[in-house]
Amino acid sequence: MKPVRLLPSLLLAAASLVPVSAWAQKLDKDAKKWLEEVQALILADEEKAFRELKEKDDREEFKKIFWARRDPDLETPANEFKTAYDKARAEANSKFRVAGLEGARTDCGRVYLLLGPPDDVKQQPQGDTPTLRTPEVWTFRDRQGMKFKDGQVQIGFDAECRLPQGERLSQQLTALAENKVVYPNLDYRKGSDGRLVKLADQLPKPSPATAILKAPRQDFAADSEELLYLRGPQGSTYVAGLIRAAPGAVTAADAAGKKVVKVVVAVQAIDAEGRPTVVSERHVSGEPAADGSFAASYGVAVKPGKYTLRAALLDPATGKGSVVERPVDIPALSGVEGLVLPPVLILRDAMEAPAAQDDPLGSFRLGQTRLEPRLGNVFQQAESILLSAFVYNPTVDPATGKPSFTMSWEVRNEAGKQVAQAPPENYDQERGATVGPVPLANYAPGKYTAKVTVKDNVAQKDFTEDAVFEVVK
Repeated sequence: MKPVRLLPSLLLAAASLVPVSAWAQKLDKDAKKWLEEVQALILADEEKAFRELKEKDDREEFKKIFWARRDPDLETPANEFKTAYDKARAEANSKFRVAGLEGARTDCGRVYLLLGPPDDVKQQPQGDTPTLRTPEVWTFRDRQGMKFKDGQVQIGFDAECRLPQGERLSQQLTALAENKVVYPNLDYRKGSDGRLVKLADQLPKPSPATAILKAPRQDFAADSEELLYLRGPQGSTYVAGLIRAAPGAVTAADAAGKKVVKVVVAVQAIDAEGRPTVVSERHVSGEPAADGSFAASYGVAVKPGKYTLRAALLDPATGKGSVVERPVDIPALSGVEGLVLPPVLILRDAMEAPAAQDDPLGSFRLGQTRLEPRLGNVFQQAESILLSAFVYNPTVDPATGKPSFTMSWEVRNEAGKQVAQAPPENYDQERGATVGPVPLANYAPGKYTAKVTVKDNVAQKDFTEDAVFEVVK
């Protein structure tokens, strides 16, 4: 077993915070005012995208998308988040105004808007110089959706309502702003005409697939599994999986001398409070498996946390469909301390292939690379497999400015005996990597465990993940 290829690097460059003065001349008065109003919330890449828009109509559409991304319930006419934010902003302006700066734009105001009112406030000694405000220390305790180390966090402000200088605190506030984005699937992409894609065109349209997700049913036997976890935009995690219809459950029609299945696949995540994410829906077509079953992929980007994931497969020819619900705990792959190692992915293949909108495995594309997983990780002796892992946030060595970590692999049988291993490989950037192909011809039928060990050479810590696969005749 040897390393043969690297999957495309999954580095997501942090958006730089460009000074306001660098873009200010491009904006009219209303646009500048709006940016000031959302200063506590807007992310660096969002602000950059907004400032680059040339048309006023696009800026107005941007605002709609901006608030919709943070709306806790897109199905209600009101945006409850925006209503609460506007109220909190008025309170911040009243409470924290300092000379030359409205209260919502102070550090006190930003923290107030992101965390809400503190649970406790203690005033600090002023010293010999009297000030208009008294320096304060705010205490925030754990609350819904927010957990702090030791159950609470304390934040100090000086007489000008400023935070202590320091990169870490700024990063934490940025992470809090990222967590306000409920629907990262709604974005600011442009269409073929160069204009911003409207919010109305990004929201799911009423369809049989969305209907079956709202009222789940099972017209035929189906199963599903989440297999791939990748870092998504604005602190989200992209999760992709497979849903499979039982043999003969969906229509297979003759096309060019072969059987072809055409179905609709949709997915939605329901959070712990019962709030659904935006539906991701695709029309796919492909050949059924030898046993007549048919599997297709789904993918959705959501904030880390516990969800019920609903995957639906609908046969338009018959109107029949099935929904599979599974509890998932989606890991955080950004905004965390230390190296993160998502679950191991076992593949039948990974190859360069042109993109096709109706590709059943379209949710498993990394750039030009198409991954081919197998639901249940069941493979035949005549096949070979690839083992894949993704490494995020390895510790950076201050001396070199780069991380350093080592990956090694092994495969063990059910008795715990090692049957294959790959030599350690060193890397200096976070990335995804595969080893293989691993021919299964000499593997006796049964279950095996593929294990990856990643040693963070800077932090001097080991991390492991494994996955079970089965070999059949």
